[in-house]
Amino acid sequence: MNTKQLEYFLATAEQGSISGAAKILDVAQPAISLQLANLEHELKIKLFERNFRGVALTTAGEQFEEHARLILNQIDKAKLEIIGQQTQCKGKVVVGLSQSICNVLSFQLQTELEHRFPNVELAFRVGPSYKVENWFADQKIDIALCYNAELNKNAATTLPLLSEKLYLYISPRPKNPSYSELSLYGSIPFESLQDYELFMPDRRDALPMLLAAEADNLGIKLKTRNAFGQLMTTLHYISQGFGLAIYPSSATCHLETSKQIRAIKIIQPELKRDVYLRLSDHQRKNAAVAAVFELIRETTANAHADNSWRGTLLDTKYRHPSVVNIDSAVVG
Repeated sequence: MNTKQLEYFLATAEQGSISGAAKILDVAQPAISLQLANLEHELKIKLFERNFRGVALTTAGEQFEEHARLILNQIDKAKLEIIGQQTQCKGKVVVGLSQSICNVLSFQLQTELEHRFPNVELAFRVGPSYKVENWFADQKIDIALCYNAELNKNAATTLPLLSEKLYLYISPRPKNPSYSELSLYGSIPFESLQDYELFMPDRRDALPMLLAAEADNLGIKLKTRNAFGQLMTTLHYISQGFGLAIYPSSATCHLETSKQIRAIKIIQPELKRDVYLRLSDHQRKNAAVAAVFELIRETTANAHADNSWRGTLLDTKYRHPSVVNIDSAVVG
């Protein structure tokens, strides 16, 4: 049973004929006849008596008419409530996030927001992780995607979003001779990274802090050079074959798809870091902020499902039923 069948049924009952219903609905008579036949077959009752004048409701048809009107009225009421919520949901929402996360989420997030909540204005404030944390602490942003679960823990809603995997990235055609052997690797032990110079963002950022801690655990020292200020500039330099860097797939998904850059899996240990979605306490009851918060959760699940953002999805509310693991494909 569907709403189209109910609409055709009620129109036919009101007009007293299929031809009359077809006229007001602007639908071909055979289409209405087919839907009514399907409805009667599903209900296993006869809804209309046919005669030379048209149709008339049976006793069962009259009883069903009341239910059909009630069902359609409830559907219309639900639509009006949802549309009303979208109309009332308005205002500006500022989201703070890193360049890599912005790369994988911003387009779909903006597109979905414009479609579902056209009166909500979304602004991205993009920067290194320590700046995102400062903006959040100073209430300069409403929502933060960050790597620190403890920042103002009692003053915000904190949701573990995703444990993202980190990879060593290299050009498929490296121009630096020292990368020739590396270009054939599918995986590399973390300890072996000390033999190569790596682009590294500001040491206050979450990524170099994680790598430095892991290097200390293994008693090694990584050779680093300053990354360019913009993520895309650094990645362009790497794609041309002149450097190496460690990033999550969120930073590189567009370049991996076009085969401009290649991921090498880091092992012994495998590197991961948790991403948290944080909602400022003073914005907890703001409908627009709440809408964006939920859309970020949904968009993250979508990015994880299509392997743009690889790792373990910690927030499973919008998880897709099955996600293909293509690690072997991207590192092989």
